Amino acid sequence: MVIDWPQSSFDGTEPGGYPALLMETPNQPASLIPETILHRATSQVEREDEKTVCHFNGGGSILVSNFLGALIRPGDEIDFPLPIDSAGVRAEIYIRKISSSGRSRDLYQAPISYAAQPKADKRERLYVRAEVSARRLGISSIHLPCEVIRDYFYVSTRRQTWEHQTSLYDVLRITPTASLAELRVALKLRLLELRAAGTSTRDSVTLERAFNILAQAELRACYDSLLRDSSSPALFPYGGFGSILVAGDRSRDGLTFFATQILSFAPERRERRFRAALRNFDFHNDRATCRDVRRNLEVTLDQTAMPIVWDATWNQWRHLLGAKG
Repeated sequence: MVIDWPQSSFDGTEPGGYPALLMETPNQPASLIPETILHRATSQVEREDEKTVCHFNGGGSILVSNFLGALIRPGDEIDFPLPIDSAGVRAEIYIRKISSSGRSRDLYQAPISYAAQPKADKRERLYVRAEVSARRLGISSIHLPCEVIRDYFYVSTRRQTWEHQTSLYDVLRITPTASLAELRVALKLRLLELRAAGTSTRDSVTLERAFNILAQAELRACYDSLLRDSSSPALFPYGGFGSILVAGDRSRDGLTFFATQILSFAPERRERRFRAALRNFDFHNDRATCRDVRRNLEVTLDQTAMPIVWDATWNQWRHLLGAKG
């Protein structure tokens, strides 16, 4: 018996999604099996269309995405919980990389609920702590050095070092002083150019990633700081909510995974509606922002997408605004 899981893209940058199917368990429905941690060694890895089958020594198998399957080799050891939660929860899986030449960096995939602000560790190195949602494998957090976050989210291509990166401003062909409206126009023009030239989807994804960073004031300020000093603190975008795949090592007590590279991240995306008084917004010339600490929510209103026009002077009398958006 197999349990099907939906596919999901990794931040739109890599093909495939998270593990789609759980281990085959003969003669017993998954719903009747008490939760336990399975530890298996892979004997063979086979790609089948949109999924990859990892066969285990002694029988049984697990189906994963082709992206993750390409990172697994015969002899690798896989840990995962059984049974898996509902289809809306991403699978948590730990892969110990074993080869004839010895151990290499392990892989860990898990849903995360929150990424804290950057701070310094005992060695004065900046890092971000991401909370693991399920913790069914015993890992409660992921330790992400700021340079690891920088080299995944704040670059035009992940195949080059930071020193050889093309600026995100150059990717969109705009100046560092461009407004949000100018950013939006630049994105549309560049996408039209790429479509006319028949370039790859990866180029379009790069454009969208550049826009997503530069269109958010906080992330843009972070990026500008990194351009001036590559060792500056790097914020984790999207608040950290989503599913992550990282390479690295587990701590001795097993509670923390120390990441050396982010391989993929899929932010949590769902439609949410709420009502907020306009007096709770901070107005800028090209946008307005509202922060709700209680709901852990931040909303940005785009000037070009709204039927009303405002500017920064609205902050002087916003307490008189009673309307809700």
